[in-house]
Amino acid sequence: MYPKLIWNLARIKTNCQIMVQECATRNLDLVGVVKLGAGQEKIVSTLIASGITTIADLRILNLQQFAHLPGKKMLLRLPMLSEVPTVVQYADCALISELATIKALNQAAQIINKKFEIILMIETGDIREGLWDETLIFQTVADVLSLSHLKIMGLGTNFACFGATVPTVAKLNQLALLKRQLEQHFNITLPIISCGNSSHITIWDSPQLDPAINQIRSGTALLMGLGLNDEPIPFLMQDNLWLEAEIIELQTKPSASIGERGLDAFGRIKEFDDIGNRMKAIIAVGRQDCPYEELTPFEKGITILGQSSDHTILDVTDYPGKLAVGSIVKFKTTYLANLMLGTSCYVKKEFLD
Repeated sequence: MYPKLIWNLARIKTNCQIMVQECATRNLDLVGVVKLGAGQEKIVSTLIASGITTIADLRILNLQQFAHLPGKKMLLRLPMLSEVPTVVQYADCALISELATIKALNQAAQIINKKFEIILMIETGDIREGLWDETLIFQTVADVLSLSHLKIMGLGTNFACFGATVPTVAKLNQLALLKRQLEQHFNITLPIISCGNSSHITIWDSPQLDPAINQIRSGTALLMGLGLNDEPIPFLMQDNLWLEAEIIELQTKPSASIGERGLDAFGRIKEFDDIGNRMKAIIAVGRQDCPYEELTPFEKGITILGQSSDHTILDVTDYPGKLAVGSIVKFKTTYLANLMLGTSCYVKKEFLD
């Protein structure tokens, strides 16, 4: 069945083993983020077999699917109030920034007599989740310490997501300073500073970095070998995932549409360069599965022309090999492509051990 998203688990396992070693030498606890896998047990098992002891996802539904596997489970996206009972049941720890949610988590944890761990998220410039006001931070910690079934494990932050803010030593050292201020003020120990995602690799060897920074939440590095700005990490393996799609039509056709034009299927104006007749292939993948801008053909001589919701049109005139209806075309995939293909029920997942 096609289309297929192929996962090379052997290469991913190698990445995981390397990252476990690299993090250990830097006193970093490695949290394996598996949201690209949409809860697939084989992917999670690969990380666990590589020595990763904490698995994180942004969807509680995914955590439910591999709840039976060993290790700590962390929910990365701030919990919705409506899902709090399920979060407490299937996760051991959550990133959090809202007091109302914190109190709801405590109530739910009390009902099942579970000590639930939280990492308080601090806004450091990416303008996504996290507490910004220092007075509110201290007040929130005070409130958390009064709750019976929650344990605040430390502080966390995030970079290179919504605001595209890159991690810096100065920002993380400020977070370490805040940790010490909170510890002194409340006479507590906060053992964790969760410094962010795979982009942290760009600064993790800085001699000025505070040693209190001791946790990294990594997904793209482990699964794709990529870091900040989607750049390849030299000591990791890339091209660990790819898409395979089947040709459903192969014919010579005009390069430009014929007749009066309106809007395309997505309400856009289309323009074409009329370069005569071309050999075109249609594959059974569309924008509903993944935007074509996130795909790159492995083979030379194949150009992606565009998409409708369920079709992607290729120009294969310059392809040197032989193609036919039923032929399979292979594509490199970006992070966004893997995110969409990995969560689509219309795309088969295949795993290479």
